[in-house]
Amino acid sequence: MSNKQQEPPTFGARGSLRRYVLTGAALGLYFGLFFRPVRQPSLLFVVQLSLAAALLMTMLQLRHREKRSIGKLLPYFLRAWAGFALLLAMLEGRHFFYDLGGRPIVTLFTLLYGAGLGLFYAARDKEMT
Repeated sequence: MSNKQQEPPTFGARGSLRRYVLTGAALGLYFGLFFRPVRQPSLLFVVQLSLAAALLMTMLQLRHREKRSIGKLLPYFLRAWAGFALLLAMLEGRHFFYDLGGRPIVTLFTLLYGAGLGLFYAARDKEMT
């Protein structure tokens, strides 16, 4: 018998892209199907929360000695902020689409938005590798 461990199957670029898009669409579907508006939407809330999350994520990068330069932290912060802001904008945007056409429209919106975010993260992941 061989002591070699069996390697997991590789999916290639297309499989990875498909996983990102399907995962984003599934999360979007979930966020649309179970949405119930309980407050007024706030763009200021999106900006504040996404900035706070990106700042926290960037501060965690300070643990790594090689990433402590402003040249590495600033692009990381901006990418993290963009990712959080896009996700939170979708969550706040549900209010508008719910008022526009109820649960079916908000579900369609979040499903498509989730698939789009999947594409965004697939491109970002490919860029980082």
